[in-house]
Amino acid sequence: MKLLFVHLLNNCTGSPKVLAILLNELCKNNSLEISLLTSKTDGALSGIPNVKYHNNFYCWHENKIFRVLQFCLSQLRNFFYTFFADFDVLYMNTVLPFGAAIAAKIRRKQIIYHVHEVYINPGFLKKFYSWVMNKCASKVICVSKYVKDNVDFKDSVVVYNPVEKTEVPRDIALYLKRKFERKLIFMPTSLKKYKGVFQFVELARLIPDFDFLLLCSSEHSEMQKFFSETNLPKNLTLIGKQKSLEKFYREATISINLSLYDKCIETFGLTVLESFDALVPAIAPNYGGPKEIIQDGINGFLVDSYNLIQICECIQKIMFDFETYKNFALNARKRAEDFCKEKFLSGIETILESLGNKID
Repeated sequence: MKLLFVHLLNNCTGSPKVLAILLNELCKNNSLEISLLTSKTDGALSGIPNVKYHNNFYCWHENKIFRVLQFCLSQLRNFFYTFFADFDVLYMNTVLPFGAAIAAKIRRKQIIYHVHEVYINPGFLKKFYSWVMNKCASKVICVSKYVKDNVDFKDSVVVYNPVEKTEVPRDIALYLKRKFERKLIFMPTSLKKYKGVFQFVELARLIPDFDFLLLCSSEHSEMQKFFSETNLPKNLTLIGKQKSLEKFYREATISINLSLYDKCIETFGLTVLESFDALVPAIAPNYGGPKEIIQDGINGFLVDSYNLIQICECIQKIMFDFETYKNFALNARKRAEDFCKEKFLSGIETILESLGNKID
């Protein structure tokens, strides 16, 4: 079977990370021929063996006019490449590269949509993406029940995103003791107001005896420019984009997601899952995907991102004493095991096999 995967921007955010896990596994199957149409940027999708790469000509611009023009160019590239390419199944990672779906539909190819997002602005674009998906998709994969409930497509299934397991330290008690004593609050996110970055800054002011680390999927220079008019507290450190977050999770005491529910609801919460794998309790909004991962009061807390006093109280509850912290951390790791790579791959492969039978 010949598979064509399409993803708009290759960076180090959640959706390309998940696709990279899938491609790294599928490329081991000699009966599959895999092509990937994505941006020529360095990210999670770079350097996967046995994958044929094709450039979609997309790159992100700070200037909105250039960004729109670049987006339109990439959609033309998506359409024409897909229209003439040799493949059996098109795999759309996110709804964004719609040009490829339209071309594949014209050619009557099988089309899988892997939907990671439901909040798209402006609203007319969301309606357009949904219309294209409903006209083109053979099968829709949703990353959470929340996404499935918000996707208007009958033949959709939930396949939860996976976390790649890291090794458990030999001396877990010592590992957790160091985390507990470090008092480091970690938030990996995008450099957007609706991701709660300014709430994180204020939280750092409220708890001066903790260290706070904000890591964004942007260059450090962009972060400095973004916060240029903000008086940042001394206990807050800014870190630019990183290809791997493992070392930061290993240093962190607690991880936080502060997405503002009235502007953006997390559809899954991959950073929560990654922190759980590293035995890091998490605090996240009581909305969307995180509700399907966090067990409130057991491995973390579900909160209102605007209520900083409540968040401070949750941090104090987790850090009440070492035994309390250890229980939260161990419960977090146990929960991460429910989202193993094997379950994810089995779900995707079942869908590919069903479409392969239709092609045969």
